[in-house]
Amino acid sequence: MTDQNNDGADHGAGVLPMVHPFGLRVRGDIDRAGRPSLARALAWALRTGKADIHLDLSELTFIDAAGLQLIVHTAARLPPSRALVLLHAPATVHDLLALLGWRPDAHQRLRPVTEVTDPQGPGPAPCPPF
Repeated sequence: MTDQNNDGADHGAGVLPMVHPFGLRVRGDIDRAGRPSLARALAWALRTGKADIHLDLSELTFIDAAGLQLIVHTAARLPPSRALVLLHAPATVHDLLALLGWRPDAHQRLRPVTEVTDPQGPGPAPCPPF
């Protein structure tokens, strides 16, 4: 699936299955136009696979908040024996996922923040209000 705007450049999204490791490669922009293909692909991976879902984001150029929500909802729906593993996720994706309460663990498996342990221990106590 591709999309071209008036400048002639290809800004479309593409979601391709990966065999080894099992998962999906996401390319281009995941926005209003690209979300349906990501949603279908994530639903397929959730139904089809028995292993972790690897999500290769090395060719991702943009993802909106609703696209990130699709990823988080998929991770939340996986049974405890499976995980959504982020591959080559841009720093901005990590930052935005943290705002949603999720981040990768040491093996890049996406987990709610409450399940991720920091090897350096808890952060400093918050400053009291003035």
